[in-house]
Amino acid sequence: MEFFDTVFAGGGLSCLSAASGLRGDFLLCEREERVGGLCRTDRTGGFAFDRTGHLLHLQNPAVRSRVERLLARNLRKLRRDAWIYSHGVFTRYPFQENFFGLPPEVAAECLLGLFAARRKARRSRGRGDGRVDFARWAVRQFGPGVARHFLLPYNRKLWCVSPSSLTTEWLGRFVPRPDLRAAVLGTVSDRPSPAGYNASFFYPRRGGIEALVRALARAIPPRRIRTGLGVEAIDLRHRRLRLSDGSEIGFGRLVSCLPLSELARRTAGLPPALAREAARLRCASVYNLNLGIRGQPPHRRHWVYLPEDRFALYRFGYSSHFAADAAPPGCSNVYTELAYRGRPPDPAALRRRVLSDLRAIGVIRSERDVLAEKAFDIPFAYCIHDRHRKRAVRRLLRYFESREVYSIGRYGRWEYSSMEDAILQGLELARLLSGRRS
Repeated sequence: MEFFDTVFAGGGLSCLSAASGLRGDFLLCEREERVGGLCRTDRTGGFAFDRTGHLLHLQNPAVRSRVERLLARNLRKLRRDAWIYSHGVFTRYPFQENFFGLPPEVAAECLLGLFAARRKARRSRGRGDGRVDFARWAVRQFGPGVARHFLLPYNRKLWCVSPSSLTTEWLGRFVPRPDLRAAVLGTVSDRPSPAGYNASFFYPRRGGIEALVRALARAIPPRRIRTGLGVEAIDLRHRRLRLSDGSEIGFGRLVSCLPLSELARRTAGLPPALAREAARLRCASVYNLNLGIRGQPPHRRHWVYLPEDRFALYRFGYSSHFAADAAPPGCSNVYTELAYRGRPPDPAALRRRVLSDLRAIGVIRSERDVLAEKAFDIPFAYCIHDRHRKRAVRRLLRYFESREVYSIGRYGRWEYSSMEDAILQGLELARLLSGRRS
C-alpha cells in the first residue's frame, strides 16, 4: 500500500493553492478528469462557459501578488458594472445606494426608510453580531423599503430559506453600507457607485477562470496529481483512505476541500454527536445554465440581480463582457443562476423558466437566438448560515484538526467566502504544514 505524508482530498482552488506551496511527499486526488472544482471552464461551439460567474476580488496583498505572478499578462482588471432589475427598470448596484429610475413612491420609501434607520442606529456600530436574524437586521440597518424591495426577496431566492432563519455572521464585506449623501445622490442622479468589496475585479483575458487553475496546477509536480480518483472513505484510526477505484493508500495528514458535511459522512468512526451536527448542515444548490447568444447588447453590463419572485433566476451576467474569448465575434455569452434546495428540479423545466425570464427582461428575443448552451448542476453552492452552523462547524473542525485533518475552502469551512479566501487559506495552510514537517 502506498503511503504519503500528506494527501489532498479534492482539487479545488484551496487544495491547489496549498499543494502548490507545499514541498515533500504528498498526493492530490481529484475525482474529476480535471482539477479546479467549480473553477473550471468548458468550451462549446466557440463559447467558454464557467460554472457561474467566478470573478477575482483581490484585496489581500499576498493573494494578489500570487495571482499576478501566476497569470501575468493574462490578468485583466475591470471596474464593476452591476445592476438590479426590478419594477421593470434597471438600477445600479448596490440597491441601497441607487434608487434612481425606480417608481417615485418606491424610491421615496427606500430613501426615507434609510434615513430613519440611520437615525435609530447612530449609537450602533451597524454590524451583525449573530444574535439578530438577517431579516430584522436588514430592516434596522436600511429601513423597511430597502429590505422589502431588495434585501429580503433577493436573499430569500439566493439561500432558499426565510431570511429570519439566517444569522448575520456571513455578512462581513458582502453587504455594502452606504452613507446618506451617496444614497441621496443615487436617488437624484444615475452615476456609478464605488461601494462594496467588488467595485473592481480581475479576470483572465483568455481561458476563462480555469486559466488560474491551470497556472496553479503547473506549480505542482505532475506526479503529485491524480485525476479521475476520488477519496471515498476515511479511516482515521488506521490512517487509510479508500479511493474511488477501490484501492487504498496510507496518509499522515489529510487536507480536504470536500464539503464539510461530506468529509464527515465519509469518515469512519465519527462520534455520533458530531455526525448529527454534520447532518444538520444545510446548503442551497444552484442550476447554472450558460448560453451562447447571437448578437451583442447595446451595453456593457457585467451582471444583474433579480430580486422579484416573478423571476426564477436570482442573477444573470455576461461572461463576454469580462473576456473577449468567451464568445465568437458578434455573439454574447450569458450565464444564469437559479437556486434550489432538496431534490434537483427537472432540467427541461428549469431551462424553460430561464429562457422565459431572459425573454421577459429582453436579453433574448426568442429561443432561436441561442447558438450554444451548457448546464451545470451545483449541489453545494451556498452554505446556509443558520443558528446551528457556527457551533457545528467549530466542533467538526476542532475534531478533525486534532487528528491532523484540515478542512479548507468555501465548502470545507462551510462558509460564505470568495476565491481569494480559498487561495489565502491554502497559502496559510501550506506554511503551517511546512513548518511542522521542516
